Amino acid sequence: MKNISKQQEDNLIAYLDDALSPSEKEHFEQELSASPVLQQQLAALQNVTRVLKNTPLEHPSKNFTQRVMNGLNQYPVRSGLPLKNGILLLIGVMIAVGIASFLLAAGVFDASGSIDLNNMVLQNKYIPESLPSIPVNTKLIINIIIMLNIALAFLVLDRAVLKPWFERRTRMNL
Repeated sequence: MKNISKQQEDNLIAYLDDALSPSEKEHFEQELSASPVLQQQLAALQNVTRVLKNTPLEHPSKNFTQRVMNGLNQYPVRSGLPLKNGILLLIGVMIAVGIASFLLAAGVFDASGSIDLNNMVLQNKYIPESLPSIPVNTKLIINIIIMLNIALAFLVLDRAVLKPWFERRTRMNL
């Protein structure tokens, strides 16, 4: 509690519990009337006491322990993608990698291009100086995209296909 001594805190709790003798109670009430900080703490503790008295205690059901003990030997619910969805996702990623690789090998992305920043609408309004053109190597960009797709395919293979398969084999051998 803030800005009150340990003795005042103990007296405040004893006052709420009606555990003070009549002389101590009278002395504490005089101290309470002189201290606004103590009055605030008393009001806060009275609110907490009222809320706790009005809140019913939760009691577990009679067969709670038995249900918990019965559930200990059961396997947890498997999370993640089902095996069928994981395989379909893996096939989709591999098709995308195959198409991109085929187009890359066919030379579709061999042309280098550049982005001319002087032709942009915002440049003419807000920037009076001429801006450089930025060279773009589309072959490099496509290679990076293919590598990211392959990394995604390995991740999907691990999480959605291999992990459930090995978990199932482990359960069968128990």
